Amino acid sequence: MVKLTDKRIKWGVKKIISGELKTKEVSEIYEVTPRRFQELVKKYKETGIYPVMKKDRRPKTELSNEDKTLIDKALGESLLEGAVTIRLYIAKHYGKKLPYNKIHKYLLEKCISKEDEKKKKQRKYCRYERGHSFSLVHLDWHDSKFINGKYVSVIEDDASRLIICGGEFDNEEAINNINLMKKAIKIVYEKYSSVIREVNTDKGTQFYNSKLNNDGTRSISEFENFLIDNGIRFIPSRKKHPQTNGKQERWFRTYEENRHKFKSFNEFMKWYNDKIHLGLNRKEGITPNEAAINKLQPESVLGLFFRIKW
Repeated sequence: MVKLTDKRIKWGVKKIISGELKTKEVSEIYEVTPRRFQELVKKYKETGIYPVMKKDRRPKTELSNEDKTLIDKALGESLLEGAVTIRLYIAKHYGKKLPYNKIHKYLLEKCISKEDEKKKKQRKYCRYERGHSFSLVHLDWHDSKFINGKYVSVIEDDASRLIICGGEFDNEEAINNINLMKKAIKIVYEKYSSVIREVNTDKGTQFYNSKLNNDGTRSISEFENFLIDNGIRFIPSRKKHPQTNGKQERWFRTYEENRHKFKSFNEFMKWYNDKIHLGLNRKEGITPNEAAINKLQPESVLGLFFRIKW
């Protein structure tokens, strides 16, 4: 649980009084009941002074050796490194809730984490994602820094962040994109009884033919023709606007940070799909595999139900 401090109380009361945030929103940020902040706001209105914590409250405690052993165990099992994800992992797999700040302090001592000034202030998170799995997938390429001369490409579901399929290739030719899409279509249908509805890529030549003919028209690329034949809508990103495909850009960063921990790309992909993803939920330990199931269209859930052999 996030502990209240004098500074946090002042910040929260200010936000509520000004109308910038609702009581429920502030209480969720600090993981306290809305009633707690209602009382603090009421006290401020009555006195005109921001409430402060009692100085004689319960003294600070430190992590026990048992807690540290559990954190070390979670680090080894999950291959995660951040305090938020480790805290969620322990709560999910061991049913024990350890304070975030104490975990962070312990990771600092072990030189696993490091202070980041940009992350010390409370940030407002705004997620842009589809409501249902496979309604939109992203496809892009990245020059691997882990394996010189190799190019990495994956197909990522927008709603769940699930990596449906991918690999490390010798080139970025259009045929590799088509083969990846064929594999993704098959996996989505066989495993989830679903279909891919839309695909987002940049306007690279392997996806999009931007050259105009003499009559001013644009020829359709081989990749676009494949999508048309399979009833999939193509959504190319705006030129020089990588944020449109930001989920893939973030995944490539995760690839470079963690690929060295695994013998093969498939091992790494499996770990990613089974690891807690903070982009999905920062308060629950949700993985891409879990989110893909939870966010399926109703007709896909029904399709899976009728596939069960009684």
